[in-house]
Amino acid sequence: MSRRGGRGLAIAGGVAGGVAAGAALAIGVPRYLARRSRGAHGDPYASEPFELPPTNSVLTVNSHDDVHIHVETAGPDDAALTVVFAHGYLQDSATFYFQRKAIAEAAANGASLRAVFYDQPGHGRSGPLPRTEYSIDDLAATLDDVLAATAPTGPLFFVGHSMGGMTIQAWTRLHPEEFRERVKGIAFLATTAAGLDTVETKPMRALRRLRRTVLPMLQQITSWTPQLIDRARLLSGDIGYLVTRRNAFGVADPPHSLITLVERMNRHTPVQSVVGYVRAILDHDETAVLPSFAGLPVLVAVGDSDDLTPPQHSRRLADAIEGSRFALIAEAAHSPQLEYPGEISQLLLEMIDKAAVGIESAVGAPVAPEAQARGHSGPNDVRPRRRWTPFSRHSSAG
Repeated sequence: MSRRGGRGLAIAGGVAGGVAAGAALAIGVPRYLARRSRGAHGDPYASEPFELPPTNSVLTVNSHDDVHIHVETAGPDDAALTVVFAHGYLQDSATFYFQRKAIAEAAANGASLRAVFYDQPGHGRSGPLPRTEYSIDDLAATLDDVLAATAPTGPLFFVGHSMGGMTIQAWTRLHPEEFRERVKGIAFLATTAAGLDTVETKPMRALRRLRRTVLPMLQQITSWTPQLIDRARLLSGDIGYLVTRRNAFGVADPPHSLITLVERMNRHTPVQSVVGYVRAILDHDETAVLPSFAGLPVLVAVGDSDDLTPPQHSRRLADAIEGSRFALIAEAAHSPQLEYPGEISQLLLEMIDKAAVGIESAVGAPVAPEAQARGHSGPNDVRPRRRWTPFSRHSSAG
């Protein structure tokens, strides 16, 4: 073996071994602290069955590049509007658990809604990335594969969190005619159209350093020992719990169940995916497509303590989309849909109501009888369509 090859193996083994050794040496104190944190306060979501959300069907979609995509639906197949959820980096479709419950409850109460959830390639229960790096255009193609399998026709409403919002923007650019014909509304949660490579927060500086100095090395390491690195990460649950508790939420004392959910999604994302999306996220720029969203019901929401996609990015996104609604979620970080599920679900269902009214107007459907009785018939009046109970800030459906 050449000296260079031997040195590469030594570096790979050293990094992987260091991760495993660090987890083993540090496991005592973090475990004690994590247990104290878990029992220190009441948890309003302790009884939530996060692993058993409302589900009508489960299927696997084979993507354009032969990745097995895990897909789940909630609501009737013949619904008038399909709401498609695209999650972000290092998470999976479980991040929309509360919004899934909200839509399922609305459908049960008479709203003609169906929701589609899928795990992005290399995340959750979907298959691994087929190559070292993956682009946002690749994600847009996967979204198109999911649509072809689950909602090939009919009106759509998109919900994108973080990298999922970037996916929707790229899909719009790649499929402009289908976008104009089918998309009736969009919700962008904690996302951006461009410029993450210039964000001066600790997480984003770390991501830039990863691309500049560590990415080339990790690309070589993952080809040798990805299983060893991932195994070490899976063993470091208590350390990850404490890191997640401190950095992933906008309040000092978040519920234990939400910390556990976010930490699990992060830790179970393979290192291949951690590495494989870095360049795509930092180089993302879809500012040219934003005028396409004008005139649609568009929600742009972001936490005021988001260090990954800071509020000014969402503000610029909203300013570039004529008629959009901007919501700054107080005391929330990068996952407001989990931190304040009632507030986000309320905003989302209001936008879905507006989209549904637009669909009725386009096809000439009559206004609901109860709305006529109240005298509500304007196209922007969301009250006639409501089939859900308004949420408080912290509450969830069900």
